[in-house]
Amino acid sequence: MARYIMFQGTGSGVGKSLITAGFCRIFARKGIRVAPFKAQNMSLNSGVTPFGEEIGRAQLLQARAAMIDPDSRMNPILLKPQGDCMSQVIVCGKIWETHEAYDYYRYKKFLWEKVIESLNSLAEEYDLICIEGAGSPAEINLREQDLVNMSVARYARIPVFLIGDIEKGGVFAQLYGTWALLTKEERELLCGFIINKFRGNYTILEPGLKEIEKLTQIPVVGVVPYSRFLLDDEDSMTEKIENSYKSLKTVDIQVGIIRLPHISNFTDFDPLTNEPDVETQYIFPDENFSKFDVIVLPGSKNTIRDLQWLKKFNLQERLESYINNGGVVLGVCGGYQMLGESIIDIDGNEDFQGEIDGLKIIPMKTFFEKEKILKNMQGYLAKAEHISVKGYEIHQGKGSFQQAYEPLFNLNLGNRIESEGIIINNQIFGTYLHGLFDDGSFRRYFVNLLRKRKGLATISSVSPSWQEVVEKELDRLADFLETCLDIERIESLIENF
Repeated sequence: MARYIMFQGTGSGVGKSLITAGFCRIFARKGIRVAPFKAQNMSLNSGVTPFGEEIGRAQLLQARAAMIDPDSRMNPILLKPQGDCMSQVIVCGKIWETHEAYDYYRYKKFLWEKVIESLNSLAEEYDLICIEGAGSPAEINLREQDLVNMSVARYARIPVFLIGDIEKGGVFAQLYGTWALLTKEERELLCGFIINKFRGNYTILEPGLKEIEKLTQIPVVGVVPYSRFLLDDEDSMTEKIENSYKSLKTVDIQVGIIRLPHISNFTDFDPLTNEPDVETQYIFPDENFSKFDVIVLPGSKNTIRDLQWLKKFNLQERLESYINNGGVVLGVCGGYQMLGESIIDIDGNEDFQGEIDGLKIIPMKTFFEKEKILKNMQGYLAKAEHISVKGYEIHQGKGSFQQAYEPLFNLNLGNRIESEGIIINNQIFGTYLHGLFDDGSFRRYFVNLLRKRKGLATISSVSPSWQEVVEKELDRLADFLETCLDIERIESLIENF
């Protein structure tokens, strides 16, 4: 049977996902068969496994770090917030139901069974399971409903390492307060503290390390300096959205991404940041569009509600004016649907039932269906077969075009080719394909198209695929953690627990 290691945090956003990914790569490089696990994830950033299952992107990244194929056992429960305390619940990779938080906990027994089935199944196949917690284990009002933190640790007697974020301030209070609110049984599972995102003089920090160890009898197994990696973020509360306007890069191409209230899979646009001539910014719909070479409407977990929100800013008129002045517009997944003539949701799959007008930029109607389309795709640009593209689809709507149109991509479906997306006058683009910029070939084609519209010379060199970038970053993350954490001590704690 497998051994376990678990990383919990003093709160959300302290670095659990990346540290878990880093340890997956550290152990995988040692030849250990390691798999990630997160019992319950709440995130609007999801992806598709090779088996057509939907799981959180953090676990997809961790599986890549472990050098294995991802599957739904690694994230058996995924909550995708839809607004007003409602979440779509994904169980074992497929839509289960949509629930309010209070109602959701009525099904704890069923959900816990899925968690344990998944964990036990992974333990039969792998030598080590690297487990990520969620939020904080010290939410005492939620202790009875816990499916992801100490309930998992208690079940399998798992050694737990608690991560605190010193960047937010008060890290010793975070660590001590969490430790103090744990039960005696839970404290016995706590094997070490990790202080993350440290900037400053270590000698000033050192007395605090000694004091927290004295107070709790829990060792500090490392202090991780603040650093950045080109790796997926867990959710939209991320620096790339909050602080994108602070970039000092001088570039030729400016990409404006509308910051939707329910934005999902914004990681689609991370690869653009790796292009030397491109800058991306997350913007509100009432900002000045004139400085941007392309305006992007990204994916959304609540497409209709976000569409209603956009209409408050007269976005249809603003986009029409922008296009008439030579601007380029790209809609991806939910953003693609919003650009159409209308959206029809007869079954009320979101929190709306009926038909609502779209932004009327693309001659397409979208019909929502209960079944979610989940698939990985690859193909090529419809007008240029040598321009390759890869990605994945996650959506509940199907488009019906009101007139003849030019498809954007041709996708390979076994023995046949399927047209996907739309392109209008090389100026309006729409697609369901997430990850469309991961392949350097299409990414450079699209950027060069924007360059031509500005009268700039095209760039022939193609940047590496995003997957190549991610692989190098995962190795860099593992190397980094090995220099600042006591890996031998952590391994010894795992072995002797």
